[in-house]
Amino acid sequence: MDHNNRYYTGWRFRWYQARALLRACQLAWTAYPDPRDAVKAVAGVVEKSRLNNRYRHLHKAAVVGGRVFSMMSMSGFPSPGLDTMLRNELHRSIPIPGFTRGLLLLLMGITKKCSMQCAHCFEGEALNHKEVLSVPDILSIIQKFQARGLANVEFGGGEPINRFSDLLEILGNCDTRQTDFWISSSGYRLDAARAQQLKNAGLTGITISLDHWNAEEHDRFRNLSGAFNWACQAAVHAREAGLVTALTLVPTRSFCTPEHLWRYLQLAMSLKVHFVRILEPRAVGNYASGGKSVELQEQHLAVLEDFHRKVQTGIAFRDYPIVEYHGAFQRHVGCGGGGERYLYIDTDGDFHACPLCRNKCGSAISQTVEEGLQAIKAASGCHAYQTV
Repeated sequence: MDHNNRYYTGWRFRWYQARALLRACQLAWTAYPDPRDAVKAVAGVVEKSRLNNRYRHLHKAAVVGGRVFSMMSMSGFPSPGLDTMLRNELHRSIPIPGFTRGLLLLLMGITKKCSMQCAHCFEGEALNHKEVLSVPDILSIIQKFQARGLANVEFGGGEPINRFSDLLEILGNCDTRQTDFWISSSGYRLDAARAQQLKNAGLTGITISLDHWNAEEHDRFRNLSGAFNWACQAAVHAREAGLVTALTLVPTRSFCTPEHLWRYLQLAMSLKVHFVRILEPRAVGNYASGGKSVELQEQHLAVLEDFHRKVQTGIAFRDYPIVEYHGAFQRHVGCGGGGERYLYIDTDGDFHACPLCRNKCGSAISQTVEEGLQAIKAASGCHAYQTV
């Protein structure tokens, strides 16, 4: 197995967890005037970690570029971004005097341009209209969030690779040490040279949308011939450039069978990606316009949860990609969107609770972060789950 696909499992994973806990203790010790508050805050972080382990089945982590990643939304260890996340979580347990809590993740649609017409696209109505966000707009928005503490940014669209030169400029003018930067892409036009340029500019990782293990089915879903091959090639280029690499799957009801899921995982294994992220479909964007019921039913969710648990906990799969399945955690614990741990800024620069909870809550270009957070809270945050 090559150096970009090492995993910590067993005692190595527990040692990584212990080191992260030690870092939380160090940060708490310097943050709280009263040591008793520091102890209580760390206890709160430990309880949150316990819930994560229970419902996300965190039993392994990927080692990429000397940093350890157990979740894509959790900054690699060690890093200033992880310190930001830990301070935010300490503050949730016991408020830190004079501290302003930031975000774990800022999701941001930076372009309306895309060559595909994906069946599930949540920005379908906005695609291929005139761009709104300029590079200065994007930089200004990111800097507002970084000033409060921001662990991760994930750029989407549209297809963000269509703004490749702008991406390099954005990364070159942002603090990529404090914050991990990611791209969510279809893989379109991501060749080896571009992947390396993005890595050199400070990009941490990339998620490639791949919705089937079968090329014809994926291309049909994306309404574009060749989409499957582009996605697979992009995943290889990204991994070889040293980027944390993931596949994102939005499974349909018919896809939620053990056979489909295991064949998809075998494809992910062959591409040597580090993560597979499963996102449940929601009736927004193109899915809403069709008027078709797309939400997964109880039997489909049971199949996904069983698959997730087996891959994450089975000894036979310790060298397989890490599977992230947020839906299971959200149903049991709640959603971290709505400005609590993450939010979404659309291709018009407007605040939303998340990409799938669409309700424009003011402009991130002209308004402050606090105004956006207040508007999201007033709009009830996540539409599907309790916001935590």
